[in-house]
Amino acid sequence: MIELLTADTPNGKKISIMLEEIDFKYKTTKIDIYKDEQFKPDFKKISPFGKIPVIIDHDNNENVFESGAILIYLGEKSNKFYEKNNRTKINQWLMAQMGLIGPLIGQ
Repeated sequence: MIELLTADTPNGKKISIMLEEIDFKYKTTKIDIYKDEQFKPDFKKISPFGKIPVIIDHDNNENVFESGAILIYLGEKSNKFYEKNNRTKINQWLMAQMGLIGPLIGQ
């Protein structure tokens, strides 16, 4: 079971979309970023920068933070949307979205 710790943000939404698309069972735990819950010590243990989203893969006892890293993790785990022979192209577009397109839309 995957646990998604998130808030109602574009980065949080893209992980829930991926989880739906790969048809994984998951649980959502809301983090209230307006009450600074992301800065609580327990949360910072799994997200050192105090940012959402974060996933906890309870099957593998693995925590992953940062939306791009989570998408890669889920792609590898599910064998969907992250084909080995296209990873360089996929990574280029993923990094462009994370570093350029996503932040610009957020402004």
